[in-house]
Amino acid sequence: MTDLFNECTGSKPTSISQVDLSKVPTVVIDANGEVITGYIHGDNYYELYVNGKLVGVDAVPYTPFNSSVVKFKAKRPIKYAVKLVDWEENLGIGSEANGGNAYYPGDGGFIAKFSDGTSTSSAWKAQTFYIAPLADINCVTETGTSRISSSCSNSPSSGAKSYALHWEIPSTWFSSDYDFSKWPSATTFTEAQVGVKPAYSNFTSSFSGSQFIWSSNLVLDNLVLLRFTGN
Repeated sequence: MTDLFNECTGSKPTSISQVDLSKVPTVVIDANGEVITGYIHGDNYYELYVNGKLVGVDAVPYTPFNSSVVKFKAKRPIKYAVKLVDWEENLGIGSEANGGNAYYPGDGGFIAKFSDGTSTSSAWKAQTFYIAPLADINCVTETGTSRISSSCSNSPSSGAKSYALHWEIPSTWFSSDYDFSKWPSATTFTEAQVGVKPAYSNFTSSFSGSQFIWSSNLVLDNLVLLRFTGN
């Protein structure tokens, strides 16, 4: 995975025309596969797996916001798996210092587009494994496989009054044969809801047709796993 936009390394192109894609290394997953190029932007941290293999890790786990370009060689159908994590300074209770609030809940957002025709949308599956900060854990409900936090307040008054819910992550969730069919569908969000930065807005043409996605709660759902099988 190579920087598309990363202020920490001084990589700040204003358009895709300023990026030398020929220098992006190709990760070989299947020797008899085809080369796929992908553009990725996430808030805050992500890991990308393809056909059960780790392909790339976000270079900046928090801010400033960055984006990446990746190339890999794989056989179709391409089986995508992405781990998404929203940043937290108060470990285990899902909050950070922001705007004078020591227990600010933060938010997430993820968008990607790949040259095999895959774009992020509600066709992806998104399962939540960590919800915080919560003033009351009983506000979260489970319906089928959906873990719903839409009725929760996201403003605990202190760390002592902040709670969290964690679910065990399946050890093989990223594998090619893992059955994610019963996971909830991803929820799409607008650019305004996510609050886009130059790491995305400088390259909107590269992300054309893709949507920002997450689980159903962009603010409280702090660890989300995505799955999708391409063409």
